[in-house]
Amino acid sequence: MDWTAINHGTLDDFDFPKVLYKYRNWTDEHHDRFIKKREIFLASPSSFEDKKDCKNSFRYDLLSEAQVLEWHENISKREYPNRTKQQRRKDAREWAKQRLFTDINFLVDYQKKYNYEFAQRQGVLSLTAEPCLLDMWDKYAAKDKGFCVGYNSRILFDSLGGGGKVDYCDELPQILPSPFMTDLEIRNKRIYSKEKRWEFEKEYRTERFWENPASISSRQIQLPKTAFKEIILGNGISKKDREEIVFYVNKEIGNIPIVERTNVC
Repeated sequence: MDWTAINHGTLDDFDFPKVLYKYRNWTDEHHDRFIKKREIFLASPSSFEDKKDCKNSFRYDLLSEAQVLEWHENISKREYPNRTKQQRRKDAREWAKQRLFTDINFLVDYQKKYNYEFAQRQGVLSLTAEPCLLDMWDKYAAKDKGFCVGYNSRILFDSLGGGGKVDYCDELPQILPSPFMTDLEIRNKRIYSKEKRWEFEKEYRTERFWENPASISSRQIQLPKTAFKEIILGNGISKKDREEIVFYVNKEIGNIPIVERTNVC
């Protein structure tokens, strides 16, 4: 499988809010690192609750016979760069005769392997521009007993390489393999498209792709202090958690607003 670098463009290519938020649970040892270590975590798609997220399959069944030949020829060119054009065309004809991409069992197995390898290398940080989404406080911030980190989106995206808004749709978009779609088109359709049942999250994303499988430590990325704009505390947060958050914000981040949700929403 080819894991070539994906072009991310520049921040000027995206329209995004000035502040983006991440809902967290202070009693979760992984979540408190967002303040204690000034970290974000770029999660693997294999960990997502939405089993279709970032797993939109390539539609090989939509390729014409000419496109199938071209696709195989590109594989030959990539795998055997020293072969002549005539040899690559011969490879393509021989491989196309096997008609593997009309074999449902082969396609399912191939896509499963592709998604596994992709998930090892892809990392996603899910955010939202809305700090007052009650469903999000309930689902991701310990039923309003947690906290919400507000980030300067420009500094955040600059630190991570870009990002954008998730597009919610009735059906996930069809994806054709390269070269029939560009790497950028494939990336956008795969990573920035979700089904409408997730629309309540009003999600923005930033993400990173590694050429080789990413370790946990690679996915833990420390942000500069300037990336933090504010901390919002849930209505039901305990006195102990509140005091700890205030302590670590002052210690690790500095003088940024720490406000109650009731004063924001």
